[in-house]
Amino acid sequence: MTKNGVILTGGGARAAYQVGVLRAIADMYPDWSHPFNVIIGTSAGAINAMALAGNRGLFRHSIDHLDKVWSELTMDRVFRADTISLMRSFSAIARKMISRPIESGPVSFLDNSPLRELLEREIDLQSIRQTIQEGHIDAVGLNACGYATGQNVCFFEGIEGLQGWSVGQRGGTRTELAVDHIMASAAIPTLFAPVRINREYFGDGVTRQMAHISPALRLGARKVLVIGVSANAMCPSRRPEKPGMPTLTQVLAHVFNGMFLDTLDYDIDRSRLINQLLELIPEKKLKESGLDLNPVDILEISPSEPINEIAMKYIDAMPLVLRRLTGASDNAPFSSANLASFLLFDKRFCRDLIELGYRDGQSQSRQIERFFAKESGAEESAP
Repeated sequence: MTKNGVILTGGGARAAYQVGVLRAIADMYPDWSHPFNVIIGTSAGAINAMALAGNRGLFRHSIDHLDKVWSELTMDRVFRADTISLMRSFSAIARKMISRPIESGPVSFLDNSPLRELLEREIDLQSIRQTIQEGHIDAVGLNACGYATGQNVCFFEGIEGLQGWSVGQRGGTRTELAVDHIMASAAIPTLFAPVRINREYFGDGVTRQMAHISPALRLGARKVLVIGVSANAMCPSRRPEKPGMPTLTQVLAHVFNGMFLDTLDYDIDRSRLINQLLELIPEKKLKESGLDLNPVDILEISPSEPINEIAMKYIDAMPLVLRRLTGASDNAPFSSANLASFLLFDKRFCRDLIELGYRDGQSQSRQIERFFAKESGAEESAP
């Protein structure tokens, strides 16, 4: 039985797109309960991953719940977005930067304590453990980056027999997942405060993540669905005829894109290249070499439209001070909404992303059907 894995990547508010893709799958298989054996989440994708892992009924019911949460989302449910709170955060950063390092503490521009309250209300940790104990899923893992060591760690809960790993700057640790792990995985660098887990502070899992697919494979998956939040593959960048000097926020937007979007594209390309090379090596030679390499069936579904252009329609939802911080404005070109799209937790924007994800999922229905072939082992509930 070939086990399925799903990888839900990071991207702040962009992760609403994943719900639309999952909705398309749920509509194709309305009687299924747990289509994925291994669920891996990073950053905002960690929130979606935990919601899926805690599913106690039909898969589509779990998606209904996720859809409702994202479709009703507002910025003040994720971080304190009022002007007073924002100015208080900026003042605190200024004080910490001029104080001695030992007194400075974690630095973040935004207070995301409302997100913790949302997670405590919406994520049922006990259901996740029961789902694993009953054998409905094998494992759920959340990626986070340790700021002291620089190691990217996948914190996971799973069935007996799954072992942790440590390979260079990548590791996997079996643990009992808690809200702290979700908060750490979703702690966008500089924007949200890191979270202390055991002896180290952890932040967003994409910070030094170069092997997005690896944790799912180490936890037993052999077929992987990757739901990205970048339109890089479908919508090539447009070069301006008369480029001006880039602003600070444009530079930061590219830094964020490099962390959240580009490394995933690179990992997928590398995995597909390894698949092609394995096809050229005779099976006998591969066994003689002692290399533990197997081809991995990868299905990627990513936005077919530039998300920053969608975000531009809803920039008015952001407080003016935050709009200025991200370099977005009503009259600015579409590219200026790139950075803002990570923080645009607005129900109108999220609903548009869910609809886009649903259309993209439907357009790849044949690929999805091939992915969920009978030999995949996806669990179907009794009729």
